[in-house]
Amino acid sequence: MNSLRSRLLLVMALVFALGAGNVVIYLLDLDEDIRAHVLKEQVDTLLATVTPAPDGSNLGALPVQFSASDWRYALYTRSAELIASAPEGAAPLPFRSPEALPESTRAAITARLIGDDRVLVASRNDWEDCEELCQLFRERMAGSSVVIAILAAISLVSIIFLARWMLGSVRRAADLAATIGVAHPDRRIPLRELPEEIVPLAISANQALDRLSSAYEIERRFTADAAHELRTPLAVLDLRLQKARAEQSPDWSAIARDMEQMRHLIEQLLALARADQGGDRRPHGPEARVGLARIVREAVADMLPAYEAASRTIDVAVAEGLVVEDAHRQLRQALRNLLDNAFRHGRGRVSVCLASQDERTAILRVSDEGPAVPRDAGDVLFERFHKGVQNSPGSGLGLAIVRRILRNLGGDARIGTGPSFAIELIVPLAVAEAATDAVRA
Repeated sequence: MNSLRSRLLLVMALVFALGAGNVVIYLLDLDEDIRAHVLKEQVDTLLATVTPAPDGSNLGALPVQFSASDWRYALYTRSAELIASAPEGAAPLPFRSPEALPESTRAAITARLIGDDRVLVASRNDWEDCEELCQLFRERMAGSSVVIAILAAISLVSIIFLARWMLGSVRRAADLAATIGVAHPDRRIPLRELPEEIVPLAISANQALDRLSSAYEIERRFTADAAHELRTPLAVLDLRLQKARAEQSPDWSAIARDMEQMRHLIEQLLALARADQGGDRRPHGPEARVGLARIVREAVADMLPAYEAASRTIDVAVAEGLVVEDAHRQLRQALRNLLDNAFRHGRGRVSVCLASQDERTAILRVSDEGPAVPRDAGDVLFERFHKGVQNSPGSGLGLAIVRRILRNLGGDARIGTGPSFAIELIVPLAVAEAATDAVRA
């Protein structure tokens, strides 16, 4: 009984059983209702012909035989003091309040207020009438039971049919969901035919499937890219090692260069995989903010030894007071990738400039003295494994990693304008109220 259909059948069956039970209870009580109603009508008829006097002197004028029943009467004060009773010689009826309900006994008894301070108690021996009435209802109930049984069977069949009809769309959606997999990753649960109460669950399931499909596609693409890009350096290294075995003086410097190129490629692939997964994001809050100038200085310090060894210069100009949510590792890695790209493929002096664009964003610009690229043609440089010069060293992943990191943070990367080659990072700043927070040194 754990399925939705079983629960629905149980609820509908209980509702039907309660309705049928109410009908039976009503029919069983109907004879008493009719008995009380007849008694009331008869008492009204008697009092319309004879109104008892306050002293009970005319109480005997009320009939003791009426409607084939024996009647008895007693007149009381409101304080239950007996004034008179009829017929003579019969024991007086006990006092009862006019507000009391009729009792279900062999003799129907009721009380009626006469004037302001008199209470007439009347009793009718209607047992024979009651037995006849009950017998009539028993016969009617016997005939009605067959009808109720037929209606119960029809209702049960209708309940099963309705349950199947209502849950048919759910079953079809479940059958379709079972086919979603590697062969059909784009299939989704249809929402049009589902019951309104289940639609939010189906929407959440579809969104989860979208995320899984995206993650699967990223993993598939990453695996294919890694296999493609590692094939050539591995083949070259294998040839060099085979040659080294046959020679007495192997070219260790060439082998070292190949190993360094492969190490760099693997690091770039791992960085791209982390960027595709969203990176290492930390909780937001005033305590999780850091100065953007600090990130720039740390990234420049990381690359400075390589630049000094190559007699290259890095100029740094940063605006203070710009605060970002703590995406320290991601932004530092993105800037290092830009500086590494400028070191490997750029020319001359490298400039790093940080300035505020507006209260919500900052522009971090890294430029060198190489030739400029038109902005409308520069997006191709951000494609994975694309190189400006195909035979140049490198993996073609640096700028792709930079753009992915910035987009994960809510910003972007683009080709900068100007007379020389430049990349601009659009960095989202922390909320305005954090602008006066102390920046961690």
